[in-house]
Amino acid sequence: MYASSVNNVLFHTAIQLSVPGVTTPMGSIPSKLHSYSDIEYLSLTKKIRCNLSSFSKHSHLNNKQRKKNVRDIVTQTNTHKNQQHSNHSDDNNKQEMTTAITSTSKGYLSPSQYYQYPISSTKHNNNKSIKNTLLGIWQGLNNDELHSSPIHSKYIEEHVKKNTPNWKACSKVVTSLLTFTRTKKEKYEWIQLVGHPGTFKEGIHDGYVLKQLNENERICCELLQNDSLKNFVPKYNGTIEDDEGKFFIEMEDLLASFHEPCIMDCKIGVRTYLEEELEKSERNPEPRADLYNKMITINPLAPTEKENQEKKILKPRYMIWRESLSSSQDLGFRIEAIKKSRGLMSKEFQRIKERNDVKKQLMDFIDNSLPRATGYYERLVELRSTCTNSDFFQTHELISSSLLFVHDGNKASLWMIDFGKTRLLPKDISITHRKPWVRGSHEDGYLFGLDNLITLFHEIIHEITFS
Repeated sequence: MYASSVNNVLFHTAIQLSVPGVTTPMGSIPSKLHSYSDIEYLSLTKKIRCNLSSFSKHSHLNNKQRKKNVRDIVTQTNTHKNQQHSNHSDDNNKQEMTTAITSTSKGYLSPSQYYQYPISSTKHNNNKSIKNTLLGIWQGLNNDELHSSPIHSKYIEEHVKKNTPNWKACSKVVTSLLTFTRTKKEKYEWIQLVGHPGTFKEGIHDGYVLKQLNENERICCELLQNDSLKNFVPKYNGTIEDDEGKFFIEMEDLLASFHEPCIMDCKIGVRTYLEEELEKSERNPEPRADLYNKMITINPLAPTEKENQEKKILKPRYMIWRESLSSSQDLGFRIEAIKKSRGLMSKEFQRIKERNDVKKQLMDFIDNSLPRATGYYERLVELRSTCTNSDFFQTHELISSSLLFVHDGNKASLWMIDFGKTRLLPKDISITHRKPWVRGSHEDGYLFGLDNLITLFHEIIHEITFS
């Protein structure tokens, strides 16, 4: 009876923590908890401890069985990693992976990757419902007065040690609920909005996510960990296989340290298709009705007279035409999607082509903030300088890659992402990343796009400063 009552209290507490707008019919949670006698405290606590202990063990075992590492962590291997990996047992692999992630996490999200706004410190007004609920619970869990203190898991753990052990089990439940609400639930909600549906899922280590495996991207991630561009790309922790037999790359969650971030995905370069894709389509020149229908949906006047008669078009023709609609060819980048803090995500930017229209979208994204504009400008300038000295950048063709812009109320930064179509250049080919693309040149326009982004943010800074 008593265990059921406590379970109900914790259940409604979880609802209040997860969905702050929902109120429960339980009344005052501290009152409910204090309604038991001291003897009942001891009895119930033992049962709760026992249940929590068995639940923790069971959850830990399921987690180990559900996911397994299939490659060594790149950051912990040397040039003989393939040979060493084959000689290790499964147990050694698991131990090595744990050691690797621990050491790698020490450099997680280094301060140099961010521009900190030079603004006065102000306290964020966090969700009042969550805060009030936690204060109420803690007043019920502890006998002494709870003074105004930050609601943080470290504080909770320290505070528990100073009080009677009878409520440690309940305190741990509250701590875990708070941690989940603030780190996992909101974090992965944001991440999924950035990528394609189903592309991302929760990582097996805190601060990391899983992305569906693309072999070209995996190779690029490995190479970039030892390149001068490593501070501009997500950290990489190998690949894993899930319980459904699907393979994923485990990489750094770039949004983890941001609070309610605003996000922008810019597709960088003058084209999003590979030259080999054009060649493959031309080897099998089969006109397609679906591409014709897509074209007339966007612009009924775009097809030629012959295409209108056949009601079909070739894929190379469609791909080249599609790029001409956006700012990709003229500016070397296009805005792919924008997600404002706590707002809806918009992808209606592919047809924004004119320079001034693009600048207006950038200004709206940063909300005319001079610190944000300055932060992005400085990060872009640093990225361009690093690219010119990068071995990886000089030897690869970066197609359909993106720049991920992220800011919140305190900082702004950006990273290079999406390397699924990045290819090693042929040995007899070198590119400037700036010259116009012609068939066979392999030029991608990456630096051309960076140049224009830097110029636009410089203009934005000037306009905000003197407006």
